[in-house]
Amino acid sequence: MLVVINSISFLVHLYSIGYLEEDPHRPRFMAYLSIFTFFMLILVTADNIVQMFVG
Repeated sequence: MLVVINSISFLVHLYSIGYLEEDPHRPRFMAYLSIFTFFMLILVTADNIVQMFVG
């Protein structure tokens, strides 16, 4: 599942770089996208309900 999440996230990041080329708020969007990916990985790798709640 980690490979699937990382692969899809990588493709979304690549697409977003091209799609938002002229957008002045691209750094903020990329930061939000990276944070979303981070918490999705926390959710998938959670060992207990507390970690799953954080993710």
